[in-house]
Order: sequence, then C-alpha cells, then structure tokens
Amino acid sequence: MARDKKETGSGGAAMPGVEELADRYARLAAEELPVSLGFSARLNMLWDLAGAAPPQTEGRVLSLLGINREWRESDVRKWLQKDVLPPRLDLHNMVRFLVAQLGEGQDERRWEAFLVYGSPIVSSPVNQAMYREDQTRREIASTIFAQITDEYGIPPSAYEADKVFQRCLTLMHKFNIYELRDFQAGHLEPFKSYMFPSE
Repeated sequence: MARDKKETGSGGAAMPGVEELADRYARLAAEELPVSLGFSARLNMLWDLAGAAPPQTEGRVLSLLGINREWRESDVRKWLQKDVLPPRLDLHNMVRFLVAQLGEGQDERRWEAFLVYGSPIVSSPVNQAMYREDQTRREIASTIFAQITDEYGIPPSAYEADKVFQRCLTLMHKFNIYELRDFQAGHLEPFKSYMFPSE
C-alpha cells in the first residue's frame, strides 16, 4: 500500500510531508553562522583570568601565535577583537588550556558554552572572588568609579572608597561587564544608586 504524503504524528495531527519540510528548512537556513556578540570580550576575560598571555595592548596577539604556531595572525585578531569564533577544535583546545590554568573545580564545557553564548543563556562560570582578583576588571572598575563620582559630583569625603569599589565590581559582575565598552550611559544611574546608596 502506498504511503500518504502526510503521516500522522503522535498527537494525531497530520505531519507535513518531506517536500514541505524541505521548503521550510531552506527558508530558515542561514548562509553563515551569526556573529557571537560579546565573544571576544569573554575570550579576552578568560585569557586575563588564566594569566597565560599579556594584555591586548601589550602584545597578546603575538603571544598567542607563539603558543600555537599553526594559528594565523589575522584569525587570532578576529577571535580577540571581532567576535569571530575559532574553528570548533581550536576553541575546544584553547578553552582546555586556559581552564587548566584556573585550577580545580572549573568546568571546561560550561566555559566553552559561556564563551559562545554568554549570559544569561549560559550562566557565568566566573565566581565573584575570581572576578575581584582580575586586574583588568579592577582597572575598569576604577574608571567607572571615577566617571560616576565626576558625573554626580560626589566628594571623596562622602564615601568609603574600598567599600564603594567592591560594590562596583559586584555590579560589573552581575551586569556582565567584561570590557569598558560594555559600560553604557544607561548603566550610570543604577551603578550610582548601588555604589552610593542613600543612608
């Protein structure tokens, strides 16, 4: 007996035929992978936390080329600056290498997923203590701190610097701020309110 073009699904509803499914697939198919927004910032943060290469401004690209001589400079720049994902195996091996520098208790798969998709799709594997110890994040916090005190005219006598600085780092972590460019004008008010709560 010839089979009907439409089969019945488990719920009793008629399933579309193969040709209709093929048309749907063709309409939805992308020509290339979408850019993974924020990937470069997250990747740079992991390199910062691992301490396996100098900062971007001090020769990070050349350092990475020394770690793996098969990588090309143009590709590495795209990974670190243009939100372009490395080939799957390169990304996997890079994450394995970097996570190994972080010590025990780190999940490679979670880090890899976080780098690609970011928060809130994948919760950040960076714990608060790790984030606070990261020198790059501390420098960004200092810039934000200075910007807010200047913008709102807050005098040094009005706060305890260390306590306010730690609040800034805490909120950066919650807002997924990994680079200074992640801090937008709309962040000023919530940061000011959190860092300098009215007593």
